[in-house]
Parts: sequence; C-alpha cells; structure tokens
Amino acid sequence: MELVKETRLCQITACGQPMPTGDNSTACPDCWASFDRTVGDIPALVVELETTLSRQTSSGQANGPKSTETPLPYSTAASDALRLLQTTLWPWAREGLDAHPTLKARSRFARETGTLVGTAITDMAALLLHLRGWLVTHPDGYQAVEEIAYACAQGRQAIDRAPDRTYAGTCDTDGCAEELYAVDGRATVVCQVCSTERDVAAWRYARLEDAADQLLTLSEMTRAVAETGDETVSRKRMEGWVRRGRLLRSGNVGATATYRVGDVLDILTDEMRRRVG
Repeated sequence: MELVKETRLCQITACGQPMPTGDNSTACPDCWASFDRTVGDIPALVVELETTLSRQTSSGQANGPKSTETPLPYSTAASDALRLLQTTLWPWAREGLDAHPTLKARSRFARETGTLVGTAITDMAALLLHLRGWLVTHPDGYQAVEEIAYACAQGRQAIDRAPDRTYAGTCDTDGCAEELYAVDGRATVVCQVCSTERDVAAWRYARLEDAADQLLTLSEMTRAVAETGDETVSRKRMEGWVRRGRLLRSGNVGATATYRVGDVLDILTDEMRRRVG
C-alpha cells in the first residue's frame, strides 16, 4: 500500500499555505517576502518612533475622556515600542552571530559585551537581512517572522493616533462600579467618582492570576505578560524555560504547544525573588 506524503504547511499563524515541493523552510515564500519588507522598513520606523518619542509630531490622543493631569513629557507608547523592537531583534541577532563567528559585523556587536545597551536597532535589522538565508533554514525561522512582524506592528500603532488611555477595569469600592481608564505610562488611576486609587500593573497582574489555568501558546503568552506593564518577556526567553524543563507543555492547539499561565507567573515570581535576594 502506497503511503501518501503529508503536505507541509507554512507555520505562520493565519497563513497555512502549502509549502513548495522541496522547500524545507518553516515559512512560505510569501511570508519571507513580507519579512524582507518589514525588516527593511525598520530604520524608517525607528526614525518615526524617535520623533514621536520627543513629541515633535502631533500624535493625537483622540479616545477616552479628557484628562486634567499634566501630560508626560514623552510618548511612553513610542518608548515601549522601541524597547520591544530591541528585545525582539536582539536574541535573533545574537544567535545569528554565534552561528557565523567569522562575520565582520561581529566586532561591532562584540563591543556591547552581550547586552542590549547601545546596540542599535537599525544595525540588528541590517544584520538579520544579511543573515536571511540562515533564518530561512532555521528550524524556528517562522518565529522570527512572527515576532518581528508583531513588534513592528506595535511600533506603527505607537506612531498612529493611539488613545492615551487604556481600560483598567471597574472600580469595586463600596459598589462604585465606575469604569476606569488609565493614562498610558501612569502607574495608577484614580476613580473620578469615589477617588479610590488603583495600581494598574497590579490589577492587570491579578487578571493573569485569575486566568492561571488558561492555556496559551508562547506567542499569546508573550503578549499577555506584556500587558501587565511589569516586564517584557520575549518568546525566546520562555523557550529557554521550556528547554531547561522549567516550563512544561500543558496542551496543544493543532501542532502548537500550549502552556499554563500560572506556571509562567510562578517562574516570573521566582526570578523576581532571586533578584531581590
């Protein structure tokens, strides 16, 4: 009986196109073309984010109630977007350099002593375009496509007319039930009805704790943890936990592994305690 060979599909979320015969990459040619455009546009994106950061543009704050508070002297959304770009590109750039020890660019990056400090986002973008062939053959190359696309999308949102307030739940003081909207970048929000102050990061973290038994993919987990405002945790960092057996698979969505939210929170809490001593 002749066995039918299963058709390989592009592993990019929401793509799933059949892979061309003989193509052993984890992403289809169309997705790699999109990667080329996205990474190629990063230098221009960085310029716009830095301009927005210094408030030299008229990036509006159109949604949400008007605030009587003094606005922050910089755009926290742009700052967060630049940090996300840097923390997303760095692990791939570092792994690429480790895989190409004779690369001339190594000398410039080596001066950063293995840290993010001073490592230009545009330099890392140029390096990844140079190493595109290596990424295409990388067994996790599709993750680079997804992660960098997400980081760039967040950057474009920071440039656009994004709202200056985000939802922070319902005030639960003595049955107040006022809807709370926090100014981006502010640690707290004050209820305009009963004057109760809420710690925004703590409230968001509590929401994750309430969802401790929910199963998420690593991509979904990265975004969920980022919303707490506490810490940026890259997918590569969580993959390290998986490899070392700290984070165990709890289920699957199709062929993609899922992990328990509570397990990730436990690891983050443990690491925070170690840093504090």
